[in-house]
Amino acid sequence: MPVAVTGLSFAYDEKPVLGCSGAVFDEGLVHLVLGPTGSGKTTLALMIAGLITPQTGSITVDGRDPASGSFDRSQVQLAFQFPETQMFELSVEKEVLYGLTNFGFDEAASRERCLWALERVGLAEDFLTRDPGSLSFGERRKVALASVIALKPAYLILDEPLAGLDWSGRRSLVGVINRLRDEGLTAMIFTHEADLLAETGDTVSVIAEAMLRGPVPVEDFLSSSKAGDRRMWPDHVVVLEELRKRGIEIPASPRGIDSVCGVLLEALGFGRGHGIER
Repeated sequence: MPVAVTGLSFAYDEKPVLGCSGAVFDEGLVHLVLGPTGSGKTTLALMIAGLITPQTGSITVDGRDPASGSFDRSQVQLAFQFPETQMFELSVEKEVLYGLTNFGFDEAASRERCLWALERVGLAEDFLTRDPGSLSFGERRKVALASVIALKPAYLILDEPLAGLDWSGRRSLVGVINRLRDEGLTAMIFTHEADLLAETGDTVSVIAEAMLRGPVPVEDFLSSSKAGDRRMWPDHVVVLEELRKRGIEIPASPRGIDSVCGVLLEALGFGRGHGIER
C-alpha cells in the first residue's frame, strides 16, 4: 500500500506551515517533493517518518500510522540533510551496524546487510575499518546512506540529499537511488533543486504557499499543455519552452542533458548528416 496524506494541516506558533487535502504516493517509485527553503518539506518528511504527527488530518504508510508505537519503524528510514554530521562511531562498520543492532538483528545478518549496504553505495569492504572522520565529504555521505539502507526499508526518505555534493558525488548518489528503486524500494526526495528532475524521479509534488500539490507524473509536470508549476521547472526545460514560443518545434521535454542536446540538434536541423554527432 502507498503513503497516503489526507486532510493534513500543521502550524508552528499558529502560523500555517503545511496543508494538503489529499495525496497518494505509490509504492516502487521515486517521488520528488519540490519546494523552496522554509516551505515545509522537512516537516512533511518528519511526519511521514512518524517523528511528528499532523495537527489535523492523517498520514498513513501501508494503511498504518507511522507515529504509532506498533508501527515497524525499520520500514521507513529518514536520512536528514547533512546526515554525516550525526556520525558518532569510531569505524564505518560500527556506524552502519548501529541501526541493525538496535533493531535486533543478529551478528551474522547484520554483517551481511552491512556489506550489502556498502556495495550498494559504492564503497569497498576495506572501508569497514576506516574512521568516518577520516573520509572525504562524499564518502561520509555514502556511509550515512548505507547506515539507513542497511535496514532494507520499504520507504526511504531523503531530505536535501544532494546538498554540498560535487557533480561526481551527485551522479553517484542519483545512481544509488535509481538502483534501489529498481530493487523495489520507494524513495521520497525532498529538495529545492528542480534540476534533479533531469536525473531521477517518477512523480513530482510541489509545496508552495503552505500547500502540498501532487503527485503527478514527471512528464505531466514538464508539459506546458498540462501547466506544471513553471517556477519549479529545471533550467533546461525553461530554455526549451522559450524556443517553442519562438516557433522552433521541440516535441518533447527531455530529462537529461544528453537528451536535451540531441533534441535541440534535431529541432535545429543538425545531425549526423551535417557532420555533428549527437
